[in-house]
Amino acid sequence: MKHGPRDLLIGASVVLATLLGVWLVGQTTQGRSGPALSPTSDDRLGTSALVALAGELGTDVEVTDKLPALTTGDDPPDIVLLFLDLLDEDQTKLVVDWVDAGGTLVVTDPASSFAPGRAGVFDRPSDLGAPTRLRQDCEIDPLAGIDVSAVRPRHGGVLYHSPVGSDTCLDDGSGSAYVVVTGEGDGNVVAVGGAGIMVNAALAKGENAPVAAALLAPQPGTRLLVLEPGPLATTGGGRTLGELISPGVKAALLQLVLAFVVYALWRAKRLGRPVLEPQPVAVAGSELVAATGGLLDRSRSPQHAGELLRRDLRAFLSDRLGVPRDAQLGVLAAVAAERTSLDEPMLGWALGPEPVLDDGQLVTLARTIDRIREEVLTHV
Repeated sequence: MKHGPRDLLIGASVVLATLLGVWLVGQTTQGRSGPALSPTSDDRLGTSALVALAGELGTDVEVTDKLPALTTGDDPPDIVLLFLDLLDEDQTKLVVDWVDAGGTLVVTDPASSFAPGRAGVFDRPSDLGAPTRLRQDCEIDPLAGIDVSAVRPRHGGVLYHSPVGSDTCLDDGSGSAYVVVTGEGDGNVVAVGGAGIMVNAALAKGENAPVAAALLAPQPGTRLLVLEPGPLATTGGGRTLGELISPGVKAALLQLVLAFVVYALWRAKRLGRPVLEPQPVAVAGSELVAATGGLLDRSRSPQHAGELLRRDLRAFLSDRLGVPRDAQLGVLAAVAAERTSLDEPMLGWALGPEPVLDDGQLVTLARTIDRIREEVLTHV
């Protein structure tokens, strides 16, 4: 039967309900997944476990996507963690002034202006603790007592040139190190050769967690500010999804919604009475039995009559189920069994090639084929 207004309205409702469901899922799963290094993401490359660890150690952790007034605030942070440096010129100056005033910046972006120059790159985490490459002693006080040779950054990392007067950890003896602490004014900049020791998938490996905790949560009561990776707003709170969408995109989406409503209303208009579509004609069981008798009467061979019936059944099933006619009988039987309530062994017997030895087996085959045809016409 052709679709009427009720069917089209139901379809429109389903589409709108689906869109609403996707939006609700996105709202309810906020904080569970996100971009790499996101402190609110539980994905393998997220850093939610790092935030949880710092909180359990007594650190006052704040996660934000904006850069507050670090030097003029009532309760400035003691440590700021910068995963990805996308700060503009004014924001960089704010961080520099805060470090000069005594703050500690931990940066894991080798391309950051706060990080020393690159001295080398290693791909395998095991290379970092190799005695033949890096020394296992540390000049950084918070890392004293930690077996830094067991640090295993995920996907490797970067070695930095060590500026004069800086403290290093995991250095190669020639001025290159994985962790470099440089004094700036009254504060410090801690450059780590990548965030590979801080992501969720790596935090439980080796000594990654103790090193990260020593750098970010050296003692209870430390105020830690974790900046979301990505562009940061200098003032104001985090923006919603609606605020991130430009006015032009909003106007385009509104036009699409209006066009869909107009199309649905136009398609819902009934121009006449519903028209019945041609239905497949089911062959009555009595006709099939009569046809089988006629075949047997002409050929005098149950096997020949059965083969004709099976050939017709194979063609019928291939056309109705969309299976190539040259497909194997086992494949045809499996597809028919999946689409209907018929047993696959029964379908296999009806399709052949077992011989039909007498009239009784021919009648049984004819009845089985009749049942198969009725089931297929009903379900397919």
